Formats: sequence, structure tokens, C-alpha cells
Amino acid sequence: MRKFYSYIKNDKYAIGCTGQTVYVYDNEGTEIAKFKDLPYAYTSAISPNGDIFVVKTTEGRLAVYSLEALSLIKKFRYSKVNGAQDDGFCFSSDGKYFINVERQGDDLHSAISVYNTEDFSRVSQLLLDENMMVSHIELAGGEYYAFGFVRGTDRVNGFVGKYANHQIQDILFVSEQEHDFYLNYLDLKMMGFTEKAYGDYFDVSLEKLKSADHSLAKLWNYYNGK
Repeated sequence: MRKFYSYIKNDKYAIGCTGQTVYVYDNEGTEIAKFKDLPYAYTSAISPNGDIFVVKTTEGRLAVYSLEALSLIKKFRYSKVNGAQDDGFCFSSDGKYFINVERQGDDLHSAISVYNTEDFSRVSQLLLDENMMVSHIELAGGEYYAFGFVRGTDRVNGFVGKYANHQIQDILFVSEQEHDFYLNYLDLKMMGFTEKAYGDYFDVSLEKLKSADHSLAKLWNYYNGK
């Protein structure tokens, strides 16, 4: 099999991204489609009901594909910031919304945008000031958890919080060591735990990382109970 930057799957399909080409496989590993609609396409997500998937590029573009028709539905630029667009994203549990962590204005300003998956129009956007950067967002137990860091006067503080009502709230600060670990782990998880994404960032095996529970919900609950 090709060496993918990211390789994700559900019970019917698998999506592999090389950066220039996106490959679609069935559950037996047979290639059934490939797309070259966008360069710098390294990550993707499959909707909960498995009808569409979204590919994100590092230059601020999204491409939406039908898994039923195996065709491109829409591609668009969500930001004029050309680069550094490698932050996280997720679908809502019902698949009606796609939540994307973005850089807006410049690469020092984070935003969380919510898109309606019927037409991928943007329905809301939280713009953060330059002191707060969000890198990942996860859905667990009906709640969204955000991860990133806050710039202080003399240091950077990693945090985990909840994204609700178009704001980040219930923020809990984490240790520097945990921030660095989770930043790399969440990138690896988003990529589907590929060998190419594993790199030299960890002192534990890829198999152990795959089987461990390092969710943001668990991290938030740990610090909330301290």
C-alpha cells in the first residue's frame, strides 16, 4: 500500500491522502476512486452516516466528496491565509455540521467555523485574539473539547476547554509536557495513526498509541477533578 500522510476509515470506506492525490478504497482494500482536485491535501474526515467525506488542505481550502456517487460536490477556500492550515476538525454527531479550526487574518489568529453540511455554507465563526491559539477540536459524549495554548506575558500555557455556545469555556490549563504530547498525539490521531505521521515525536510505539485513550474529554476530566 502507498505511504499515506493520512489514512482514515469506517466500516465501508477508507480514505488515503498523499498530499497531491486522495484515494478511496472499499472495505476489502480495493481502490474505487482517486481525486486530484487540490494540492497540499493531507487530512480528511468521513461523515457519521458515511455519505460524504471532507478533505482539508494546508493552504486554506476544503473539498467535499460524495461517497455514494464517488464525485466532487464542492471545493472552496475558507481563508485567505495560505499556509499553516493544519489544525483539527470534526463532524457533529448527526452529521449536519462540520466544525473546522482555521487561521483567519494571519497564521497567528485562530478561528472555529461551523459549516452546514447541506451546502457547506458557514453558519457561525468564533474569531479568537492573538493570545489564544486552538489547534484541535474533538466531539465526545455530546460535547466539543478544544485544545491549544494561551500566550502569557512570560510563557505559553497549554489548555483544554469546552467549545459551546460559540465560545470556548471551562478552560483548564495543562502541564507543558502534556501540551507537547497531546499536540503531537492529536495530529497523529487525525492522520489515522500512519507510519508517515508517526515520525520521531514519541518515545512509545505506534501500536501503543493506537490502543491508548488520550482523548481530550479524558484530559479535561482529569484536570477538572484535580
